[in-house]
This record gives sequence, C-alpha cells and structure tokens, in this order.
Amino acid sequence: MAEHSPVPFKSFKRQVFHSGDSGSQSLRQQVFALLDRNPLLTPKPLCKLLNLPYRKYWRYISNLRTEWKYHYRNERGSKCSIHAWRGWCYVPAGVDRVRALDVGWVASKARNRWLLWRDRLGRLQWFETGRVNLFVRAPANLGRAYQLVCDGFSFTGLITDVKVLEGVLAGVRFKGAHYVFDVEQRLPRLVIDLFAKSNGVVIKVGDASHPNAVEVVCCYPDWAERNEHMLEEIRKMLNDGFYEKDYQKKLEYVT
Repeated sequence: MAEHSPVPFKSFKRQVFHSGDSGSQSLRQQVFALLDRNPLLTPKPLCKLLNLPYRKYWRYISNLRTEWKYHYRNERGSKCSIHAWRGWCYVPAGVDRVRALDVGWVASKARNRWLLWRDRLGRLQWFETGRVNLFVRAPANLGRAYQLVCDGFSFTGLITDVKVLEGVLAGVRFKGAHYVFDVEQRLPRLVIDLFAKSNGVVIKVGDASHPNAVEVVCCYPDWAERNEHMLEEIRKMLNDGFYEKDYQKKLEYVT
C-alpha cells in the first residue's frame, strides 16, 4: 500500500500569502513565537524550523522577521526613559545670594553654605564659587534642565539681563544620568562596574528600583571635569596675552 504523500506546498503557499487566511495568521504567530525565544534567528534557520523550503519562502519569512523586529512591543534598545539627570553650570559672581533667600531659595546647614532651589522639575544647588548643580526629575531632558535654571534665576528676578541668562544656559553641562531600558520579564541581579572610574559607566540588571529593566548609569568622570577646567583656565590665560607680555619684557631686558 502506497504511503500518503505530504501536502504540496502550492496549497500552503496560497494560505501563507493571504493575510486574512487562518493559515497565514498561524504561520505569522509561529514565526513571532520563535523570534521571541531567539531574536537572532535569520530567515534560513526559521524556514528550517518551520519545515519550509527556503528558496520559496525566504522573502516572506524575512518580511515577517522585519515586522516582528519593528513592532512597537519588540523594539529593543530604541526607547528608554532617562532618570536622575545631573549637570552643572556657572552663574556670574554679581548675582545676589542674599536676595535669593527672599525669593524661594533656602540656605543649607553645610559649611560651604550652598543654597537650595526646589520645584516640580527638580532642584538646584548654588555654591559660593558660582557653580550650580542641577538635578532634573524624570522624564528628564535638556529642555527641562533649561527651564529649571530659568525658574531659579530668571523668574525670581535674580538674573534680569537676557544675555547673561543666555550665557548661563549655554554653559549647562552634562554630569550624569540613568538610562532605563524596559524589558518584558524580570532579570537576575547583576552589576557591572568595571568601567566606573575609567569611563564613568555602570550597568545594572534586575536592580530593586527597576527589576524589569537594564539600567545604564553614566557619569562624566571627575578627573575629566578637572582636566577640562584646567584647559579652560590655560586657554583664558593665553587669550589674555600672558606669555606675549612676558616675552615683551624679556626683549626689553635684552635690548
């Protein structure tokens, strides 16, 4: 008795390429399920797992893989939320710190006598050296950092000159932030801090605050900030013509 031959692929092909057909939906669900388990699968191994001839169905499987990849639930690494954005800027020495206490700023009990500003966007720390540390609440971005500086200095009347305010905003620099990439499942606890001192990067997986996310903590290293400040001071000194004046004095002494 002859064995029953398998169903020809022509009939299956007709089911595959019609999206309204139940066969097409089942194949689509099978491809999506395989990709959910292993996102690195390419069309060729997918066809092998589904018992489909690769030469006939590679294009359709490739389209399904692209659809799965760019589906909003399956986008990996393209969307994240920024938490704990930190930065700094400098305000001119002429800004009145005494008047600041009457317009919403609060004096701290620290020995360096920094002032605190707090509102819905975050908080500011204003030191006697003119440095202002920024802490922006989530969802954080540069626009909210600018708005926080304006709330603390412009809207309170401490800085009324627009050009001075523009200079302060132009000097806002990035210090650090937490980038949170959400996933659909709980991850094991893991902290990678090998590059914390050299590059200012720490990777946290399964943290208590974000158990279902990969958290990338990046921070501008203190040594890099110090070197940048030193180079800026050297640049100012050269612009002031310090060495040129000293060189002229030596020439006068020689002549």
